[in-house]
Amino acid sequence: MADDTIYYLQNTTQAYHWGHPKAMEKLFSIANPEQLPQAEMWMGAHDKAPSFIQRPQAMNAFISENPEQVLGAEINARFCGKLPFLLKLLSAEKPLSIQAHPNKQAAERGFARENALGIPLTASQRNYRDDNHKPELIYALTPFKAMNGFRSIDEIVRLFTFIDNSVLGVWLSDLQQANDSDGLKVFYQSLMALQDVEKQCLLDDALVAANQSDELALQELLTLYQYYPGDIGVLSPLLLHVVTLAPGEAMFLKSGTLHAYLQGTGLEIMASSDNVLRGGLTNKHIDIQALIETIDFEPTDATELRVHAVVTQAQTSFPVPVSDFSFSVINAFDEAQSYTCRSAEILFCLQGSVTVRTSAGQCLVLNLGQSCLLTAQTREYSIAGCGRVARASA
Repeated sequence: MADDTIYYLQNTTQAYHWGHPKAMEKLFSIANPEQLPQAEMWMGAHDKAPSFIQRPQAMNAFISENPEQVLGAEINARFCGKLPFLLKLLSAEKPLSIQAHPNKQAAERGFARENALGIPLTASQRNYRDDNHKPELIYALTPFKAMNGFRSIDEIVRLFTFIDNSVLGVWLSDLQQANDSDGLKVFYQSLMALQDVEKQCLLDDALVAANQSDELALQELLTLYQYYPGDIGVLSPLLLHVVTLAPGEAMFLKSGTLHAYLQGTGLEIMASSDNVLRGGLTNKHIDIQALIETIDFEPTDATELRVHAVVTQAQTSFPVPVSDFSFSVINAFDEAQSYTCRSAEILFCLQGSVTVRTSAGQCLVLNLGQSCLLTAQTREYSIAGCGRVARASA
């Protein structure tokens, strides 16, 4: 490994259909000459789309060759020589799929099972593309609309009662009587098991109700139906909290949380995984049984969706209950501020221009939309200038 401890990154952009063709270019000057939907830009070492350092070398290969120097002894030992987090710039023009991510134990079992069955990692029917969990945090850069976690059972019953449907009425009565997460699981299973004719009948009745009501959840149902007519996932706003984050706000999503991003641009940090179990608003593979086994059906308190930020001097941190990653935003000023680097870190410039200088004297300038990797051997660095940077670390 060379004496350098800080490297510019070249990152891969994913052109998923729901991505916005102009947002990344407008906000961060990230070129898009073909005007493809720029959905995600990955910053990290995930095997599917690793960043490249300017040697040039893929980050996953660079870490494999120098695990302790890049990650530090503690993180290298705890995460078996892997960078434990993945940072993404995400921009959604259209809704993403309803989805949940498995916990660590379920991911390990599912990955091993599908490997034993000989299912290729790139196969469309593959549920588990790696053996890791995927808790995540989304930090809003623009107004960011999402669905996250189940509403209270009383609220779910109230919203579904707007729909005049005899089969639904029986299920709602059962849910109200059970009034617990097990009852909610049965209710959700019943919805997901509907066959074509019954499903379309329920959706037709839901559209009638939505067109006669100004309830925000029902209006969101109408919006989703425009993108995915005939998809049972359009009922999700009646089940899940709909929240719009203001720029600068963040939201944590633990493993097992049913959720969907609907519209907006943000930075997403997660455990380094690509495991997604889908439940609607998609044309991709859906495994209902695997999804239901993954979902945590305990209702979520709407007041606890946003992460409470902690401000210390120039840095705003967003604490999360996992050890795979941490995330903060740093305001840069003319006077340099110093930071300790105990493992690999990724910095992404959100605004302006900043100078990053290591304690050994290595220096680089991050302009808007640029990113860099700092290895554990950096130990300490400073940031100065006029701008803001996102800081991702383990």
